[in-house]
Amino acid sequence: MTRIFFVADLHGSAVCFRKFVNAARVYRADILLVGGDVAAKTMTPVFSEGTEWTVTGDGETRTARNPEELARLEASLRDSATLPLRTTRAEWEDLLADRDRADRAFEALALDDLRRWLAWARERLADLPTRLLIGLGNDDLTSMESVIANDDRAELTDQEILAIDGHHEMLTIPYSNPTPWKTHRELSEEQIARRIDDLAGRLREPARAVFNIHVPPFGTPLDLAPKLLPDLTKAMSPGGETEMVHVGSTAVRAALERYHPLLALHGHIHESRGTTTFGRTLSVNCGSAYNEGALLGALVDLDPDKVRSAVLTSG
Repeated sequence: MTRIFFVADLHGSAVCFRKFVNAARVYRADILLVGGDVAAKTMTPVFSEGTEWTVTGDGETRTARNPEELARLEASLRDSATLPLRTTRAEWEDLLADRDRADRAFEALALDDLRRWLAWARERLADLPTRLLIGLGNDDLTSMESVIANDDRAELTDQEILAIDGHHEMLTIPYSNPTPWKTHRELSEEQIARRIDDLAGRLREPARAVFNIHVPPFGTPLDLAPKLLPDLTKAMSPGGETEMVHVGSTAVRAALERYHPLLALHGHIHESRGTTTFGRTLSVNCGSAYNEGALLGALVDLDPDKVRSAVLTSG
């Protein structure tokens, strides 16, 4: 039996990443697997004010008066899934006026944060045989690939077929179909289909494979998200409830129906945590509550020819 603990959509939440790594001991997992969207979405200015540093958010201003307090303040921001940027008010205004500079500053912070996470994971996993497999998603930066690939403990899932054990292989698609947000890593349905077919053709036994595909299959309980209006606000029903629509990938659904892998693991749609089946294929979306500091995951036990068990977890 091989035990996989799978999560996705951490979006820069340091507290969720720590819980994820610590789960190796709690669940006695053979493999820790991140299915994409590792990076934070925002950066937050930490302003230099004389000998102090201040952060304002949610109507509250917090102040750090010495290096120890500053470290705690920045750690709390990372736990809240945002990247702290030490700056001045004038520098921040200049940055906001120059999108290219702002993007470069964000990328530098995101890469530093990823290196910090990986260093922490190396320390925590030093005495365990657990493999740490990390893939990216549509919200991630392509430059993150080399940081993971060059780490001496983590393994990048995104480029090659990976052997899970002596029986199972895993293919990974670290992109999504087009979204209203026009994120960093999106492909057309045709491109997703070609990539899946190319990778599936390299599998020894597709029927024993794990498909680690960030976007879930279309038209299932795993891909329901709020319907967005042209201004990107949520559409509401006459009764005042949020309208939900299917936003997953038709190419992913077609691939699951064609190849019938043992297991398919997804994220991307935070609200659609659950499982469904395509014939013999168990398809899982672990969901995400990173903005609450809660780690949602899936604990899956694989036998050579079947999924022994699959349990959605939270913590």
